Amino acid sequence: MRLMQKRCPAWISMLGVLGFLWTAPPAPATGAPVFFSGMPCIGSLDNTSCPVPRFGTIINFDDLATNSPLPPLQYAAQGVVSMTNADPSFPLLVVPGSQSFLNAVGTGVHDGWAMNAIFLLARPTDRIGIGIADSSVPPPSSNFIDAYDVNMNVIATNAQGPDFTFDGFTFHENYSGFADSVSEIAALGVRCSFCQVDDLQFDPPVPVPEPSSLLLLGAGLPPALLWRRGRRAS
Repeated sequence: MRLMQKRCPAWISMLGVLGFLWTAPPAPATGAPVFFSGMPCIGSLDNTSCPVPRFGTIINFDDLATNSPLPPLQYAAQGVVSMTNADPSFPLLVVPGSQSFLNAVGTGVHDGWAMNAIFLLARPTDRIGIGIADSSVPPPSSNFIDAYDVNMNVIATNAQGPDFTFDGFTFHENYSGFADSVSEIAALGVRCSFCQVDDLQFDPPVPVPEPSSLLLLGAGLPPALLWRRGRRAS
């Protein structure tokens, strides 16, 4: 008499699918970076409590000599591979700072403190921000920040944050940035007709999740194999 071949019950194979759905991380939402504004450092001697939010790597330019050119590759080891102004006739300078002391970055009096600067990262990030001083002189409608992708396309732009107000006093300072659901921000641009910048921050890249096929193999095959092994043993 020929034995009938036993088939794996449907619920066994479904364990693999359920295991995949349980262990696979959700796909990140896609979309343009979202602007945020925070609290800048105001005359602070360090960055222990500011800016707010405080995150990732922070570069405050305080290790450089004041009133000197800003070396474009100064912070390559920390993840910033270029810091340049769009007009090469007016390069970025290390200047006395009004946010976290001692230094900030600007073009100086020779260019009337106008700036069209780009800070390029070694690897894209999902969050980046910068402090901007004297940003409402003239009105902030002329001052913007931009987020760039790896091809140097602008993927988000926004007016800089409002002046910071504390205890009834208004400071012409702001902290502005972008946050994203994925690490696609490769550079931050600052455009202003009269300003200086300080306290550049950025998060490390978000790790890439494992391929879903590996998770499916890891979650789906063992239940079926165990069922078959048990049937053969019986």
